[in-house]
Amino acid sequence: MSMIATLSGTVTLIDSDTGTVALSKSLSVSFTGLLSSVANAVLVGTGNTTVVIPNTTANFIYVKNNHATQTLTVTWTPNGGSSAAVQTLEPGGVAIIVQPATGGGITAMVLTASGASTPVEWMILG
Repeated sequence: MSMIATLSGTVTLIDSDTGTVALSKSLSVSFTGLLSSVANAVLVGTGNTTVVIPNTTANFIYVKNNHATQTLTVTWTPNGGSSAAVQTLEPGGVAIIVQPATGGGITAMVLTASGASTPVEWMILG
């Protein structure tokens, strides 16, 4: 059985002084995979938390830091590449990647919070 992850919506940049729309883009991208991992409220601490990647390689990744004050560092390994800290997510911050080609995506992901019990959510499809 396969699953489909879809990211859709609109990104709009508005000049806060004039209210003029500087740019508006419609989004619609999806990836069909075989296995998924979903978490709604995993508590991550200051030690490395390894996230299991379904189906060896994940092509759709969504990670959100749900803490009010603590940060979350996202480190991942791109398919065929080396591990690197991708981003430190501020409170409420989100990291998303969609690589529809089978050669893209990530093969490993580690989460590290700036403090104990940082709630995190993710959707991963591989």
